[in-house]
Amino acid sequence: MEGFEENFQVLESQQLGRFVVAKRDLARGEQILLEEPYVTGPYWDADVSCLNCFRDSCSTCHKCGAVPLCYDCVDHEEAECHFYRTSQLDRHFIYNHFNVIMPVRCLLLYRSNRERYDEVMAMEARLEERRGTEIWDIHEKYVVKPLLESGIFGQFEDLEVTGELIQRICGLLDANTFEIRGNVDSRGVQMSNLARGLYPKTALMTHNCMPNTLLSVDGYSNVRVFTTVPVKMGEILHISYTRSLFGTYDRQTHLRKGKFFICTCKRCKDPTELGTHLSSIRCTECDEGLCSFYASDPKWECNKCHKLLKREYVNEVMCTAREEIMACPLEVRALERVIGKHSKVLNPHHSLVMEAKQTLVGELRTICLSTEPASVPKPVLRRKFELCEEILSVLRILEPGLSRLVGIALYEYHVALVELSRRNFDTTEIRSHDLLDNLIKAEGELKQAISMLLFEHSTTPEGQLAKRAMRELKELRAEIAVVRAMIEDEKLEPQSRNQRGNSNANNNYRLKFGKRR
Repeated sequence: MEGFEENFQVLESQQLGRFVVAKRDLARGEQILLEEPYVTGPYWDADVSCLNCFRDSCSTCHKCGAVPLCYDCVDHEEAECHFYRTSQLDRHFIYNHFNVIMPVRCLLLYRSNRERYDEVMAMEARLEERRGTEIWDIHEKYVVKPLLESGIFGQFEDLEVTGELIQRICGLLDANTFEIRGNVDSRGVQMSNLARGLYPKTALMTHNCMPNTLLSVDGYSNVRVFTTVPVKMGEILHISYTRSLFGTYDRQTHLRKGKFFICTCKRCKDPTELGTHLSSIRCTECDEGLCSFYASDPKWECNKCHKLLKREYVNEVMCTAREEIMACPLEVRALERVIGKHSKVLNPHHSLVMEAKQTLVGELRTICLSTEPASVPKPVLRRKFELCEEILSVLRILEPGLSRLVGIALYEYHVALVELSRRNFDTTEIRSHDLLDNLIKAEGELKQAISMLLFEHSTTPEGQLAKRAMRELKELRAEIAVVRAMIEDEKLEPQSRNQRGNSNANNNYRLKFGKRR
């Protein structure tokens, strides 16, 4: 683990429990922590996968006869293998009870690394808040009962493994684990299933819907923490457990049910969500007003005419929109219909509408990639450009610093701008000077996208996108040079221009770049 002692100071309060503040002034983009996971394992209710590399399982460990592996993995962690080998478990136990893997691995720390075990058990589990809830009952049925009935912890000598202890471990795993994507094994082979890791130092950072740090898990399950904005000494270091384009209700529901706390950050306390209106709906009285929820009263009030909406009406509108958007086929016309309908009832930037717009961008991207560039309908290019521009306008407010989502959106925006500009030049709707201006703008957006994505490990989808973006930046700069030369040709006198073949230069540009995607 690197960076914790130099950059973090652990404090404690009644409201936040243990939390961390910056030990010194931190610059934007600075790596402030590198931490390896104490425990890794499959997500809750995941399909059975190899417990060594998390790729699809197709064999079983020949030593313990219990742990699923893949064709390439012949063994797994020796202490774990020995535990299952001596437990006399039914050979189908793990396959039938795959949710026990992470709790068992936490308990095995008691034998292999007592210091780490103690550190894990000191993590926040919110045991009392969870007791008697739906998730408590689920863990009782699918983790606690199978483990206790198996009798495998009779060999743990001085540690009494009770249902309460297992529930505590399930709670701290739910509250403190982070997603692992793009993981590779020692041979560099990438996993195909999502996994999660437990990082005690990283988990000390409190949640905020506008975090000042960015987490990036590298190809070997190590988490790297970067600052997204400058952070002053003594300032609380935040991470986010929610998606940025979720509205306040959805974020709070996720945190309440999964993490058992309520967020009181600046964004959550602002009914307009910093002016983005991700949770606001159209006023039924005036044409321009948006009704936002004021939790202090509580009420849904219009920002123009101050009309109050009944909560029953709001719930009905929201439920209908959610059902129709979730059930909408992945087809451009269907998505456009549902976006148009609910933009009028909710608002164009409502989180549910924005979700549909993100899906639509994906469908338009698929059309562009599966069609010859010259054959892509111009309305498709124009619509993709407009959507990327709109999504970016919201994301830049919610994630003003370094942002994975902004980086992805900037890349797609640059692609749409370049493709549309080439097509418009090809049909003489814009002149070469306009083409050059658009390409230079796209170059700037692409450079910003790369700066946002360079923090991602090369095995993740975002890391792969960063590599692709760097190749395309080089190609775009070459294209800009060609357009500049073409403009210089256009400045010559007509006779000289004819002698040098200016029309050929234009045709050569169209021939070379009009067919590129």
